[in-house]
Amino acid sequence: MVKVLMKGMAVDPGYDSGLSAQALGTQKVIIVVVGASAKGLGAAGVTLDQERLRAKLLLQEARKRGIRVLLMHIGGARRRGELSDTFIEATTGLADRVIVVASGNLDGIFTRGRSPGAKLTEVETPRAAVPVLGATLEDWGVK
Repeated sequence: MVKVLMKGMAVDPGYDSGLSAQALGTQKVIIVVVGASAKGLGAAGVTLDQERLRAKLLLQEARKRGIRVLLMHIGGARRRGELSDTFIEATTGLADRVIVVASGNLDGIFTRGRSPGAKLTEVETPRAAVPVLGATLEDWGVK
């Protein structure tokens, strides 16, 4: 969904669902759309622990290299659950900025998990994330 929103903004996101820390290049920004399902993990042939470790190592390396990390969760409450929460808890604290659909943060998981100084923006719908996403990318020198 974020990829579709970005295309509507005329931004080519350069998508890689399995990006590893070792494969980082000269990106200015990494956008992490956080969430999980057992079906998705199974289709990718990875375990929860493997994927959580990959995500953490990727974001830690990005931060070391000065690559900005934008974390997004635009599925709202219905895209939350035990698996998604595992990834939210593992990655939110490694983001420079967090954009979420408000219903997905009713329990404050993103608010509690963000790193000090990381800006959190709640929007009502995925489409409402577009201006916030655009402003963030512009602030970070991407357009």
